[in-house]
Amino acid sequence: MTENGHSSVSLIVLQDGNVFSQNTINLEASKSFDFSPKLKAGKYNYTVKLYLDATREMQTATRVAVGDIFLIYGQSNALGTGGIETYRPVPNPLIRFFDVFNYDNGDSEWFLPFETSHWPGTGAMELMRYLCGKYEYPVGIIQASVGGSNIKALNDRNTSNPTDKNTDYGKMLLKTDFSDLRNQIKYIIFRHGETDGSYPVESQEYAAEFDKLYKNIVGDYPNLTRLFNTQLNILTLNNGKAASLRDFQRRTKYLYPKISTMSTVGTVGYDGLHYTLAGYSQTAFELSRIIGKEIYHDNLSGQVYSPDLQRAFWENNKLVLEFDNAMQMVYPKDTIVKDFLYQMKNFIYIDGKNDVIQGGEANANKIYLTVSNVQNAKYVSYLPSSYGEFGSYVYEGGHLKNAMGMRAFSFDNVAIGGDAPITPPDPITPPIVIIPPTPQPSIELSLLAHEDIMVKLTWNGNNQTKYHIERSIDNSDSFVEIGTIKGYIYYDTQVNLGKTYFYRIHADNAPTKQSGIKEITLKCLENVNLKTLPNLSYVGANISIAAIVTISNAKQLYLEAKKYIDLNHGFDAALGSDFSAEIGGCQNN
Repeated sequence: MTENGHSSVSLIVLQDGNVFSQNTINLEASKSFDFSPKLKAGKYNYTVKLYLDATREMQTATRVAVGDIFLIYGQSNALGTGGIETYRPVPNPLIRFFDVFNYDNGDSEWFLPFETSHWPGTGAMELMRYLCGKYEYPVGIIQASVGGSNIKALNDRNTSNPTDKNTDYGKMLLKTDFSDLRNQIKYIIFRHGETDGSYPVESQEYAAEFDKLYKNIVGDYPNLTRLFNTQLNILTLNNGKAASLRDFQRRTKYLYPKISTMSTVGTVGYDGLHYTLAGYSQTAFELSRIIGKEIYHDNLSGQVYSPDLQRAFWENNKLVLEFDNAMQMVYPKDTIVKDFLYQMKNFIYIDGKNDVIQGGEANANKIYLTVSNVQNAKYVSYLPSSYGEFGSYVYEGGHLKNAMGMRAFSFDNVAIGGDAPITPPDPITPPIVIIPPTPQPSIELSLLAHEDIMVKLTWNGNNQTKYHIERSIDNSDSFVEIGTIKGYIYYDTQVNLGKTYFYRIHADNAPTKQSGIKEITLKCLENVNLKTLPNLSYVGANISIAAIVTISNAKQLYLEAKKYIDLNHGFDAALGSDFSAEIGGCQNN
């Protein structure tokens, strides 16, 4: 208190309109005062009033809730925008969402979502709806996910300045700092893997990056007790290493003490990458049961968890898949979807082959498989590494389930005869063939337009030979070498939308035109992930655009996508810029 002539200051806390606590401090002895009331968590509506001289009301805070906070981190499926155009939050005053408007000054606020358009995504909204509706307990969400970010970006922690607002990780820390709740964060939901699961190199590096991320999070959130980690669904991009990434996600609950896991395979409304509202709602409901069992001590069956393979072994000439003790397993019947016959036997692999399983049946927590034409089998895998075509068709076959309908985790190269798949087996890899530096057979080059506005080049190479990548803009003799690499994947980042490019590859000491010339035109991509400001003024996409760029003064940028446009946290259009975002077709097509 800086003014003279005041006798006292009082704090009164009302719980549902009744006095919960009150305290008065005499200002005649000291002009400094401090109140520290302890509020009881639960389904209560608190009002806090500060009075001067017993009668003069100075400050009032209404609709104060005390409950649990969930921090959500990951990429677009952690944001969950399916159905957001028509979604309406339930009018539940227990549901809260924290949002930051300015990372420089900490301008931020807690919202009641049904009173505003500030939402953490339909998936998070549905999770809060289920939790608050059943347990009648306040739940707040801090949403820090970034659409399209790979795990390296999410793990980019600036050691000299961890709260660096220019990093995804720094923004996550800042959000919890601005909420004054960082040290009270006990629960984190992590949903991620789509970007890294699309490409072999990234898939193989995922485990090491996740280890760094986990250790960073545990260090920066000292009171963390649970991290809920979801296993990725089957992606459509042809990547033979995606299954190993999913298997690592399955095993994280064994590798890290604070992790619980859940599978997302078989979720409805899946297009190969994202989900409809029904899909996000299904995941929210299934996750809410696990949270209910682990956090709210709900006496639910152990079958709320996704069945997890514990061991594979032979018994009376049948291959037995043994799952958790609590599971009552179900083997799916053959199904016909869109005139295609799905049979479970075709999606269980023995040493990489899917033509040796003849059928299966379930008994308690075991699946018994009839196998033929196989000898000395070493490894078993469940579900393909990738399947289908994005936006066109995805895997819609049956799944190994338990009695509550929870789909089993997919698993990859689990040793037959071994126990506890905590330590991954050595993957089945063909012997490395060292290609000598002499003229070799023609290289088969493939091109793919990547959503980060780059061209991904792949070819039938190896990790021992150096390859030279050349590019031309007119398919003449003006090919220029743009890079060399030992391997068979190269990303050309120096490209623009609306342009046509030509590529060719040759190995060291081989003819310079060893591969055929391949052409690619970057018109409308399926999805665009804008992390840097493009040179073009117009960017279109056949499906979606995710943007986290700053549009500078006098810059023009027009975004157009057929389904949705994500302007993620960190996006900004400076005064004087010309910006629009429109749902429609794509002009370049």
